[in-house]
Parts: sequence; structure tokens; C-alpha cells
Amino acid sequence: MSIAVLFTIVIAALLLRVFVLHWRRNRLDAKEFQELPKTTQLAILKERLLETPSVRNLENLRDFCHARGTDIDIETYRPLLVEQLRLSEQENAIALDDDLYAKESVWMDTIEPLEFNEAKEALAKGDKKAYIDATLAGILRYYSDEKIEKTLELLVPDYVKAGEILADYLELKELRNLSEVDESSIRRLEEAKNAWIQKLINV
Repeated sequence: MSIAVLFTIVIAALLLRVFVLHWRRNRLDAKEFQELPKTTQLAILKERLLETPSVRNLENLRDFCHARGTDIDIETYRPLLVEQLRLSEQENAIALDDDLYAKESVWMDTIEPLEFNEAKEALAKGDKKAYIDATLAGILRYYSDEKIEKTLELLVPDYVKAGEILADYLELKELRNLSEVDESSIRRLEEAKNAWIQKLINV
């Protein structure tokens, strides 16, 4: 698994990955799935598609979004799905995975995490703390550097600490880009990523 993929997996640590890995039913009406908050349901459907690429998982994501009044063009993801399945059969899949995962991340982030709906509602009510908390939670649902960085920048006027969180993220990204794919480097990067996540969720 590549450094970029490992990085994003840790950033998505709050996506209930244990549930994702053990959720074997693909139906959206599964009792265990329906009992989860809608914010988590969407996050799981995205993660499920990345973890287990299939037409069914892609259609499940589309159906969930459609039921909430949001249409997504899954046809634009199909080439990525085909490529992911093709790469999985090659010996040098790790080396080729970075570019594909970056494209998948950008696509996933076109579907805005539902935490941002909560943020907008809180802002409309004048609840600034709830707005900040929901925005930070939404940032943890993003996959791409661009979305994480841009959202933190936009948050600075309302939450000055977002600038510090952004600076730490840029340092983390640089560390990721310079890291080798060896056990010690991966462990060091994972520790740095966990520290960044903890800082963000404990503000």
C-alpha cells in the first residue's frame, strides 16, 4: 500500500473502519447500517467503494445521494473503477496506485460530507461553536489535500486556530511526500498523522 493511501486511511480514522471492514451486506436497508447517523452512512459508502470497488457499491452511493436529493454522475467514476480493478492484478500495483488514488479522492470530495450541512444549519442559528465543530468533523471526512487545505483556510476568519491546524497539515503533507515506503518511515508518518488528528478533534 502506498504512502498516499496510508495517509488518507489514517485521516479517515473516524469513519468507523472496523464497521466497514466487517459490513458484508451491500443493501442500504441493512439494520446495522440504518441505525447509523446519515453523516456516517455517507462516509461508509464512500469508504466501502474505495475498499471494495464494485458496480454495486458505486450504485449504492448513487442511490443514497439520490434519496437525499443529490444526484451524482457515477459514469465519471466508472473509468476509475475499471482502472482500480486492473491495477489490482499487476505486480507493480503499489507504484501505480498513487495517481489513481489521487483521482479517486478528488471525485469522492465532489460529494460534500453531510457534516457541512450541519455546519450551515448551526451558522444560520448563530451557534458558532457548533458550526466550527461540524466543519472540523467534515474536514476529517475529506480525502484530497486541496479540500482539506481550502476548507481550513476558509475557516480561519471564524476560528483562528484553523490557521495553525492548516500549517501543521502542510508540514504533515511534506513529511508524507518525502517519506520512504519502509516500516520505520511509515510508522513515523502514522504517528505524526495521529497527532494531527488528535489536535484537530481536541480543539
